[in-house]
Order: sequence, then structure tokens, then C-alpha cells
Amino acid sequence: MYLLRLLHLLLLLLGIGAPMFKASAQYNWQLLGASPQNGQKQDDVFFINPNRGWSVNGSGRVFRTTDGGATWAQQWQRPGSYFRCIGFIDTLNGFLGNIGPNYFPGVTDQMPLYRTTDGGQSWQAVPPTQIDGPMPAGLCAIQVIDPQHIVAAGRVGGPAVWMRSEDGGATWTSASLGAHIQMITDLYFSSPDTGYVFGGTNANIQLSNARIIRTTDGGATWTTVYTGERTFELCWKASFPTAEAGYATLLNYAPNYADRYLAKTLDGGATWQELPFVNNGLKAFGIGFLDANTGWVGADTGGYETLDGGATWTPRNLGGYANKIRLLPVGSGWVGYAIGQRIYKLVAGDITSSSEAAAEELRGLKATAFPNPARRELNVRFHLEEGEEVEIALYDAAGRQLDVAFRGFLPAGEHTQPYTFTRVMPGIVQVMVRTASHFQVLSVNVLP
Repeated sequence: MYLLRLLHLLLLLLGIGAPMFKASAQYNWQLLGASPQNGQKQDDVFFINPNRGWSVNGSGRVFRTTDGGATWAQQWQRPGSYFRCIGFIDTLNGFLGNIGPNYFPGVTDQMPLYRTTDGGQSWQAVPPTQIDGPMPAGLCAIQVIDPQHIVAAGRVGGPAVWMRSEDGGATWTSASLGAHIQMITDLYFSSPDTGYVFGGTNANIQLSNARIIRTTDGGATWTTVYTGERTFELCWKASFPTAEAGYATLLNYAPNYADRYLAKTLDGGATWQELPFVNNGLKAFGIGFLDANTGWVGADTGGYETLDGGATWTPRNLGGYANKIRLLPVGSGWVGYAIGQRIYKLVAGDITSSSEAAAEELRGLKATAFPNPARRELNVRFHLEEGEEVEIALYDAAGRQLDVAFRGFLPAGEHTQPYTFTRVMPGIVQVMVRTASHFQVLSVNVLP
């Protein structure tokens, strides 16, 4: 196995099996001075666009920014909760995961999942009656695959349970994964059918080996695709920059053992190899890659950067304990956020300023709905800069999808899509116009 790792490293150094990179590229992470803190590692940050995002931490707080992290405001707090993960469908509808009791001291909240329909101003617990299957003890990861498909899983320290919604979060199914993995710290789905769960083989870290399991049928069956060689170890976070390339941090707690590794795949997750990382005994947490070559790992002592697919690593300040790294494409560049003790921001490549980016997001569609109020007929008018797949869907105040007004490819230009209210009751509905690169939500008052 050790010879195989050396061969893999040599191939990476020679550039075989990996795209070429620009060694001269410079990426600078900057501390957001007004970012939230709670005196320890914070767990997740999520941005729906370069300006609007949320952060959560172990003191049961949710914060929001609307200016790309320049300022933050606390939106919500629930004492006794440890918020571990967060994800949003759009600017209104999102989901929040709590790690649950009997793991961290002071955590008493037994509800693993919360939901908002007003952009995070208020959150409601998802009750057991909306979950078909075992209630998770807690959650460590949430992913919004698309507006209808959301997955969540947890937790570190076990038990291992995953959840899935196919109706935008209105109802959920859940199942134990204890036959395959004993604790879950992250997940990633490339489609509603194909996904990966990351964690460890034993709820006791001293007995645990890092493990990755895979499904290709939406979670009906799972197979093990990677098991680490060392105990005191688990997979922590993962990043898939391309359809083929993926990386995962291996968090090791072994005493008097300095070598650290990552897991890497070049075939879309079907097989994984261990990649030598550093030998200074750090604890590796968050990970994020812009492409197959360029990425970062957060650690207790700072962070590291690679420009060659993980063959070599250079220290880079992401702050201490960067637990989650989120990267968003903007124009021909990127905006990134890393959350740990504080939040750091990356601006890379050719992007507009945060305020200009937000304005451009709306200019890309310039959607309107008329008449408003509406009785039986509604028209949705929007503009496409280029030909794209378009979806126009209607949601109620609870975030449940009511109907799909249109789904298909449209050429560049102005479009007006008519819709007749045959399945929608009177009241305020949200009309979402979405393409691969833009979205806009319109409130419409439907009259009797």
C-alpha cells in the first residue's frame, strides 16, 4: 500500500492523470473583521449568492449577511442547540441541522432538523410525523441537490442515520446506515441517485477507521468504496470540484503519530487512494477545491493550499479550525468563504464587486409577474442573456412546491410565460424563475 501511495504521488508530480495548473496563481484569504465568533470552532457557512449568506455555530446562533460578509446580524438563537450545518434552496427556504444531545456538553435540544421559509428570520423544527423512518440523534451535513431533493446525515459519534426529501423538504424518509458506517460527518450527492457519505467505522474514535460509502440508486443500497488503514481516524469533509475529481480530509486523533493523509478519487468516487498530506500532527477539517488542482484544507493550526492536485502543500492562513469551505463561481472567477474561529473570504479571478454581482444576478433575468394581484391568469416575463434551461415553479408560504408552470429550454431574448391557477388556492405564493446561473423569486397575491 505504501508503494502504491508513492507511485500515486509520483504520477501527480509528473502531471499524469491530472490537468496542468498555473503555478503562478495567487489566492489570498482575508479575515472578515465583522464576522461572528463564539470563542471556538464554528461549523458551517452557506451562501446562496456572493452577497447573501448564513453562518451557524455551537452556541445555537444563526447569523446572516447581505453584503458579502462585510457585516453580519444575528437572526436567530436557540439555547441548548449546537447548529452544525445549514443549506438553502433559495433566499427564503432553508434547512438547519442540530448535532443533538449526548455528544457535546450543554446540548439539550433533541430536534435534529429545522426549516425556514422566510430567509432565516424564524425556524421551525421538522417534527417526527414528517419523517418516515428513524429520527436522527443529530445532523452534521445538509446538501440541497436541487429545489426538490435535499439530503442530510449525521452524526459524529453516531448513530449513523441519513435523511432524504423529494418534495422540497415537506416530507422526509430516513434510514440507518449502521450496517455500513458508524458515524457520519459529511455527504455529497452529484445527482439525486448518486452520492457519498463520509465518516468512520466505529462510534468510538479510538477504534475507528476512516470510511466512505457510495449509493447509485438514491440510497436504496450502499457499498463501501474506501476504508482507511489507521485507527483513531475518520473522514471529516469532502469536496468534488469536477465530476471525476474529489477529495476528503482524514481527521486523525492518534497520539504520537504525525503523518497526515487525504483521500482522493479521479474516477468520480468509485475508487479512492490515500494522498500524503503533512507530517506535523495537525487536525485537518474543512476542504474546498476550485478545480482538480487548486484547493485548500483548514486545520487547527491554520490552513494549507495546493496548486497541483495535492502533490505539494503550502501553508495559507484560513484562520484557525476552518471547518467548512464554500466556493461559488462568479463570472469567470470565484468567491470563497471558510468558517472556523472566524470567517475568511477569498476573491479569485475576474469578478465584479459584491454589490455589482448582486445587481447582475437580477439583471440576468429581470423577471416580473403580472397582473399582481392575479385571479386566474398570470404572466411571468423574463430576459435570458443566452439560451438556457428554465424552470418556473410556484411555492406556498411553507415552501412546498405547488406546481411547475414551465420547464424547458428557451433561446436568448425576452420571454413571457402564461400560467393558469388550476392547482393553487388563493393567498400569497412565491414564483421562482430559475436557470443554471440565475434565479429570482416573485411574490404574487392570488385572489379568489
